[in-house]
Amino acid sequence: MPRIYRTQQECEQFLIREFLDHLSYRISNPKWPDRPDALLTLSKGRKRKRVAIEHTKYFNDTVAGCRSPLTPIDEFWKLVEASLIRRFSHRKHLTGISATVEIKSDISLPNKLARQKDLARQLAKELVNFVEAHQVRKSQHLRFHCRDFNGYPMLVSMLSRLWLSRWTDDAVPAFRGHWICSNITSGGICLDLEYIKSAIKKKNEKATKYNWGNANEKWLLIAASDGNLSNEAGPAIKNVNWADPELLDLCCESLFDRIVFWERIRCWYKWLKPSEKVVQYKDPYINRTR
Repeated sequence: MPRIYRTQQECEQFLIREFLDHLSYRISNPKWPDRPDALLTLSKGRKRKRVAIEHTKYFNDTVAGCRSPLTPIDEFWKLVEASLIRRFSHRKHLTGISATVEIKSDISLPNKLARQKDLARQLAKELVNFVEAHQVRKSQHLRFHCRDFNGYPMLVSMLSRLWLSRWTDDAVPAFRGHWICSNITSGGICLDLEYIKSAIKKKNEKATKYNWGNANEKWLLIAASDGNLSNEAGPAIKNVNWADPELLDLCCESLFDRIVFWERIRCWYKWLKPSEKVVQYKDPYINRTR
């Protein structure tokens, strides 16, 4: 079976290409050297330029260089999803069912990837067995707690709640969005300038050691790309102080020629260097000043 998820480098390439598509650039002669993440020739009309782009992922629950508390669960759940999708492929009777899993807050996950994969397969197997043993009718919503998981040791040790729903009886294609982990998909979301500032500061320190090749411009792309709750930034709320003195100083002293913050899910972006007052949206008809 083909690989379900992109590697980190593939994710970065995908996001860089998607953002440049938002800007209506054509890409040619791409190279992906790692530091920086991309060397590309960008074209728009008759204008062409060689651009080097460094990408970094936004978080709202930490600062740059520190690991988000949600990252271990996010990485583990991706392994569970991969195992679930493989099991769905020959269980058509499970299509139309959605599940929301809440993992125990005090769970301790193993550090070794091989052990995590084994644990993920065991959890996926018991989840599927539990759902098969508890019929869900169309438009029905069921809620289960830890006390309901007797006979399923992995569920008892790892889950605090499980919600099941069936929206349709049709044999629709199964996909990862049907079965989600509430630990990484629910909660308050807001933009935090502290992370943006820490990300720029950290990248400024590293930029002097990068091989920029023959780039005409150096870009820093800070992307809120929705890997989990901590990667989202929400709408471009009005009370964000884009004129924060520390932010302006960090941008001014930066080796990067252009710095941009991009909220992928809601399709808005803000140029921090050179500073622009307008928050840009992908749809030109809904540009708004913030």
